[in-house]
Amino acid sequence: MTDRETATGVLGLVQAYVNTVDLQDGPDELKDPNTLSAWLVARGLLEAGTRADEADLRHAVAVREAIRGVIGANSGAAVYPVDVATLNGAVVASHVRVRFASDGKARLEPEAAGMDGALGRIVAAVFVAMGEEGWARLKTCDSHKCRWVFYDSSRNHSSRWCKMASCGNREKARRFRERTKAN
Repeated sequence: MTDRETATGVLGLVQAYVNTVDLQDGPDELKDPNTLSAWLVARGLLEAGTRADEADLRHAVAVREAIRGVIGANSGAAVYPVDVATLNGAVVASHVRVRFASDGKARLEPEAAGMDGALGRIVAAVFVAMGEEGWARLKTCDSHKCRWVFYDSSRNHSSRWCKMASCGNREKARRFRERTKAN
């Protein structure tokens, strides 16, 4: 879908990474190791020419879904221990460390190169995004089939679906059918 709410900056990067797959309607932008490498290179997270393999792809998808799980907490969902373990594993594998730049500002950087370093940059982006004011507005769609990550731009931070016209209406109709069937 093209008119879903999107974030900018580091929030936008995190959102874009998680939304590399449309769970409801397909496709998966990370369908093979080459598309994974291309996506990371295009965003400056991986050095051009670095090749990914099937294990890298599986790890990248696991990290993506763990991030989706953590973002789900902004929508009231539970954070599962496997998601926490996956993200902590990515931090350990990439050797993410605090570094100070020449301007004196601190940032998180992976010491590892290659795919571990690229995934470390994504996990570091999640950490930075969590410290931003807009983090709580990054939510997963309340439709269990969808789970698209959207930016809740509503005034009172109460949006539940990525798009009311599709997921919201579908979920409301489903709940209505369940209530009428129960009566």
